[in-house]
Amino acid sequence: MAKRRKGARRPGWVPWAAAVAVLAVALWLLLTNAVFVVREVQVVGAGEIPEADVRRLSGIRLGSRLTSLNAEQVRLHVESDGRVAFVSLGTRLPNRVVLTVRPRSEDAVMLQAGKIVVLDSDGYVVSVTDRLPTGNAVYVTGIRVANPVPGHQLDLADGRVGCMRAVLEALKEQGVTAYVSELSVADTADLRIITRTGITVLLGDSEDMPAKITWMAGALSDLEVRGETSGTLDVSSATKADFAPPPVEATPEPEETPMPAGQISSIDGVIYIDGVPMETPSPTLAPTG
Repeated sequence: MAKRRKGARRPGWVPWAAAVAVLAVALWLLLTNAVFVVREVQVVGAGEIPEADVRRLSGIRLGSRLTSLNAEQVRLHVESDGRVAFVSLGTRLPNRVVLTVRPRSEDAVMLQAGKIVVLDSDGYVVSVTDRLPTGNAVYVTGIRVANPVPGHQLDLADGRVGCMRAVLEALKEQGVTAYVSELSVADTADLRIITRTGITVLLGDSEDMPAKITWMAGALSDLEVRGETSGTLDVSSATKADFAPPPVEATPEPEETPMPAGQISSIDGVIYIDGVPMETPSPTLAPTG
């Protein structure tokens, strides 16, 4: 193998390769720090929530490098408000960030330490407030939350939270949330709905919930036409709907006033008992003239 002699010249392409490498690094640094930087944050899907609020929540700074963006950090910032859920984070070269979100729906409310906890159907806390939300939020009973924090999800290890999610999702899919006033998940084997007219709906456990809600919706529509506003509707079998009207309360018989004991007599329309008058006739006025 031939050895290069001392003092022999290097190939002519070596300096050019080094120059190109230096130029590439310089170009990359220029693009990264001066061109590919955030100049605009485009918010998509915010609905009625002001886009400026979402930009502020995201923590994305104008002038920061596109390569420095961290989707997980942006998600944590955006969802800390509770009102929106993070969907995706993308870029449009050279300098635009596209932040896609969706508003969280206000599907349920709970009372906790004098406050109203608003939840979406997935069990995320939308807000902790003093006012009821507008719309058809369902009042949920049977779940206790020690420290509700906007943007945080309820503990899914609690079976009652899973039952709540199953019912709320089925109600939304069928579009019948407006029928419902209250949902009790205190007993996961005996879930119950109270309709806005006062009918109690027995759901049983959380299995086959879409079918149960389908039966409930059809039965409630029929009962509404018939003018039924109370009673019990059992759809726990998921194969039928059994309605039982409230029991009819018997009208109590009027109590008879017992006749007083003693010797009863009547003279000139006055009743006497043992010689004592019980009724005194009106006095007759003497004619004037």
